[in-house]
Amino acid sequence: MKRLIEEVAYEGSRVDTVLVCINAQVMFYPTKIGTMRGTQSTLEERANWPASETQLLQNLRAFYDAGVDPYAIMLAETKRRGREALLTFRMNDNHSNDFLRTQFVLDHLDWRLGTEPYRGKKGALDFGRSEIREHIFRLIEEAVRRYDCDGLELDFNRFPAFFKDGTTDERVFKMNSLVERVRKMLDDVGRERGRQLVLAVRVPSNFGRTPPTPEMARLLGCDVPAWVKLGWVNCVTVSEFLLERGDLPIGLWKQAITTVPVYGGIECTKGGGGKTLTADEYRDSATQLIKAGADGVYLFNFFTPREEEVPYEPPFEVLRDLGSGA
Repeated sequence: MKRLIEEVAYEGSRVDTVLVCINAQVMFYPTKIGTMRGTQSTLEERANWPASETQLLQNLRAFYDAGVDPYAIMLAETKRRGREALLTFRMNDNHSNDFLRTQFVLDHLDWRLGTEPYRGKKGALDFGRSEIREHIFRLIEEAVRRYDCDGLELDFNRFPAFFKDGTTDERVFKMNSLVERVRKMLDDVGRERGRQLVLAVRVPSNFGRTPPTPEMARLLGCDVPAWVKLGWVNCVTVSEFLLERGDLPIGLWKQAITTVPVYGGIECTKGGGGKTLTADEYRDSATQLIKAGADGVYLFNFFTPREEEVPYEPPFEVLRDLGSGA
């Protein structure tokens, strides 16, 4: 666990913040509010898991049975190395894996955005329902209180769909109520811990169909400039959905948000298929973002699942110079 952090926060790396993901509808730790990863899969489904997922669940169980929390270790190591350590929470993950199935969705199949049979897929939730917003808040609160983090990112880009119906203003009102509640909770926990906790936001895209503008985010229910003006959010990240395209409208976001940093996100691949960006592609993307006015660079899925047949190895060496504007 410490090595994972060392690989990105080594001496000379320009990384100043590490985000540790702790959910994907399921939680990655023994949760009292939701469902832990893999625990709703049937024996037949588990028999068909890839070896990497079987190993992951075995490792997690071994850690927790021994009283060791790997996510707490990663956060602590990040802070030991002098970097900011944030949790990142996927607001509405919709991956199609049985090991990401939750009891909450099984109990409320009609509260989903989709209508297909729920076998781990089509589990994205309808935030128009107050019960959904309450459940999401409780999951977030549990995670923040469990971990000694410096704050939290709300990742609205995993996945950027939240409402089945309703006008834009109705959507905005409902999402505002959730974000404000998270901000107040972070303030409460921060007072208990004697320090301010950060609230970061990764804004929703439109699955690559159209550029991720402030107007598009608002149509989806996320009035991010308003959150900033109300003092709820400390920093904002703009990025595409999964594939790097090099056309983020950073200028529009900088016009709409002037009081907190706006970071430009770099996705992990251009064409999928497990092929990560090259070092030069990362550098080119970062330079483009800085020239467009981004206050910094955000890397998504910059990690290495070495248990896969083909390691998804990113060019760690670029962390020495990304974001420098050189």
